[in-house]
This record gives sequence, C-alpha cells and structure tokens, in this order.
Amino acid sequence: MVWDFRSTAVLSNQIYQEAFICTCLKVHPYDSHFVAQSNGDYIALFSTRKPYKPNKFERYEGHKVCGYHIGCDFSPDGKIICSGSADGKIFFCDHSMARVMRTIEAHSAPCTDVAYHPTLPSWVATCGWDGQVKVWT
Repeated sequence: MVWDFRSTAVLSNQIYQEAFICTCLKVHPYDSHFVAQSNGDYIALFSTRKPYKPNKFERYEGHKVCGYHIGCDFSPDGKIICSGSADGKIFFCDHSMARVMRTIEAHSAPCTDVAYHPTLPSWVATCGWDGQVKVWT
C-alpha cells in the first residue's frame, strides 16, 4: 500500500503484484523512485509517482533473503545499492546498471541490515545474526 503521510490517505492499495513479501523499502536520495527488498531474492525498483509502477527491466539480484528480514540501502549519492544477504555477505550493486559490483564476506550468519553513513559515503555499517555490528570502509 502507498499512503500520503500528511493526510494519511491511502493512495494505492497494491503496487507489488508478486507473491513475495518485502522486508525493506528505501527511497532514492535524489531520483523519483524507491526500492523494495523482496523475499524472492531480488530488489525491485518502483516509481514514486502515480501509478507507482515497478520497473520490470531493473532488478538487483545475487543476494539471498531466505525468509530473513534483510535490509538494503542507497549510498548517499544514490549510485550504489547495498544489501545484506542470508549467506552473511554484503552485496554492492551499481544502481544504473543493476549489476553486482562487489561482495564482502561480512558475517558468519545472515547479514540482516546495512546502512551507509550519511556524510562519509565510503562507510557502511552492517549487523548480522552472529550478534555483531561491523563498520566497513
């Protein structure tokens, strides 16, 4: 569902037509779209403008969700999408090409969330089911 925060009105009751749940939503820092981390092992790209359609040609794949609540994030400049993964890795994808650029073996259990530092763009924090929080540069 899509809500208007100011009025709390429902703008659209279903924008995601697949049978998977979404574990994380992130709005692009500058462009008019957002991403949704899907339990189907991909990140889907959507427009923030009515009718909020998904971009069927751009999916960010390679990571595993496997039923975990896996997070994702945009780099501060919006050029990279970072995602955790059920196999403990961090995946860095080129936003414009929808391709994996790099992976890091981050945790010994699922890497459940990732977050870019808002002003230090090369810093990424992760947390995992191994009980650790790590900062990567």
